[in-house]
Amino acid sequence: MKRKIILMILTFSVQFFAQVILTVDFETADQNYTLLNGGIFSTEDYFTRSYNGDASASHGSFSGVQGTYYLAGRDIHGQTGLYSTGKLNIDDINVSGADTVSVAFSIAARAASEYESMSSNFGSDYIYGRYSFDGTVWTKFAQFTGNSSSNEGYISEDTDLDSTGDGTVLDETMKQFIYPIPVTGDTLMLRFAIYNSSSQEVFALDNIIISGYVPVSLTAPQNLMTVSVTSSQAGLEWDAVTGAAVYHIFRSVDPYGTFSEIGTSATNSYTDTDVSAGNKYFYYVTAGN
Repeated sequence: MKRKIILMILTFSVQFFAQVILTVDFETADQNYTLLNGGIFSTEDYFTRSYNGDASASHGSFSGVQGTYYLAGRDIHGQTGLYSTGKLNIDDINVSGADTVSVAFSIAARAASEYESMSSNFGSDYIYGRYSFDGTVWTKFAQFTGNSSSNEGYISEDTDLDSTGDGTVLDETMKQFIYPIPVTGDTLMLRFAIYNSSSQEVFALDNIIISGYVPVSLTAPQNLMTVSVTSSQAGLEWDAVTGAAVYHIFRSVDPYGTFSEIGTSATNSYTDTDVSAGNKYFYYVTAGN
């Protein structure tokens, strides 16, 4: 049997991984957020932190709630004056080092068939999210609003932000939505504005998660070697790489030819079980996150 030859090719890997920067889950009152026009004015007029079965803020039950509490709003326009809007503010989010930020949140609306359309007397009900890095220029990244008059009575995701709902229809079950935000500064600010104009209309917002995608450079795996060789398999090992979550193993029968990935490993070892006696095999390994 001919001895198998291992070619060591050292590579430098740049990977991106997501890390949670901030979570607003409403389990603790006023933690990481503030409310504008918030409060409970009656059991049918409020913009407040609430929960299923809350006697002070009547809204029935929402399913899919993360934990116990969420932000709820009912007949918001009448709380502090005609056409007022409830606002949730999340300030001073440190996103330094991130190339891209994503904002995930869950949202629900009770009794979708009772919602006003674009043509109703108070105009369209809505929830929208905006972001800013300097506090002066605000960009809308998410919106939920009424459908066209042909679909009166529903509020939906407005996928193209043209003030007409055209996407997923909201109901009493929390649905998660995720939106990317390009990073142009180190400190992110978020605003969620909520408006509805009837005691029959209730919105709920829950589990806001801001995540950053951070580039991380990983050094190349060093000292790739065979630790065992038989007529049907080759055992490989290499030095572990700090920060690596997975290793990708590549192989070719020609050191100048095309290498194909043959497997992955969560540890700094791998056994190639698809080899034949008398052949030469060349390997290289990259680290990933």
